[in-house]
Amino acid sequence: MPQGFVITKWTNDQGMLVELKYPEEIEVDLDDMMRVFYAHIVGAGAGGDVLVRLEKAHSNVSSHFTGMDSRVPYLVNLMLELGEDPDMFGDAIIKEINENILKYLNQLGTDINKNFDVLKTLKSYLKSALFLLERLKNMTKEQRLAQIYSSKKSRTILEIMQNRSYSRRELQNILEDKLGTFVSNIEYTLDPFIKTNLLKQDWIEGFSDIFLFLISDFTVFRKPAENIIESTKKDVPSSDLAKKYNDEVKKFFANYQPTLVDNIRIALDLMNPDKYDFIVLLRERAYPLNKLPKSSADSFLDTNTLLKALEEDNIIKIFRDKKETDWVFLFTDVAVEKFYPEYMLENIRTKSLKKEVAIRHLELLEEAYQ
Repeated sequence: MPQGFVITKWTNDQGMLVELKYPEEIEVDLDDMMRVFYAHIVGAGAGGDVLVRLEKAHSNVSSHFTGMDSRVPYLVNLMLELGEDPDMFGDAIIKEINENILKYLNQLGTDINKNFDVLKTLKSYLKSALFLLERLKNMTKEQRLAQIYSSKKSRTILEIMQNRSYSRRELQNILEDKLGTFVSNIEYTLDPFIKTNLLKQDWIEGFSDIFLFLISDFTVFRKPAENIIESTKKDVPSSDLAKKYNDEVKKFFANYQPTLVDNIRIALDLMNPDKYDFIVLLRERAYPLNKLPKSSADSFLDTNTLLKALEEDNIIKIFRDKKETDWVFLFTDVAVEKFYPEYMLENIRTKSLKKEVAIRHLELLEEAYQ
């Protein structure tokens, strides 16, 4: 479980200072914060992300640094439990949180009253961000698959595993080579693969490392909202809305071609717990805008912001009826569909594999098929 945020900055006259922490009771050791700072500035002191293990604080720190050449060198530190890794939340979510925090920090200046208001708003944002991260630990299977698709690291793992089986050490080495960066705690990165039964882990006699086997694959794409389409056939909620909706849906899917960029976009929508709640709700029926259930008070984004984001991504669409009432429809649904990887059978036959590894992979694929 995330412990909180500690935001620090580097100053030439006073060194490392704590700008803000949330919650207030979280303990901050400046020596620990300096360790995180040094982890960043090894080399050119450029901005970027690091994961640092702090024994004294009994925590891991996922830290983002703006760089020594930025106007104010800020470090946004997400304090995690010892052994936790930011990969469990997805790199896109962490990146979005860091970017939003920096937007607030960049509003700080010489006006004391304005600074007070900015920091107060930022604390409220940090509270919502922690609530979001906590919810991400309880994702559904389709959300976990969306998490895999939305992460470059996870997509790269899937591409590697679509080739053949590998030991965990082999996978880590290939992954680091492809990404050009060190990969820590690969167990956390693999967690959604295991929980969704895409990969199986198994020991093979005579080998010192655990092996990973792809036994299922998946794809992400848009599809028509089936329940809503069926409702409009019965002129629900009304004949004029049904016609408007169906005309727009037909026009959209007549020109729809899945792309990696669009698939990542809709995977991120599905992965976000607040957006996911609305998608699940709207899969069943359309709602008048003024009667749509509101998002939780602790939600990462308010309802209007959520709806606007989903509308921009063509997930929802708002139509106005003859009585000037706005209705919210699920415009395109997000499909995350698993399939049996028949291509692996040919790969096992043609790839250079140890006999014991190939046999075990075939056994697992047979079990998965049944």
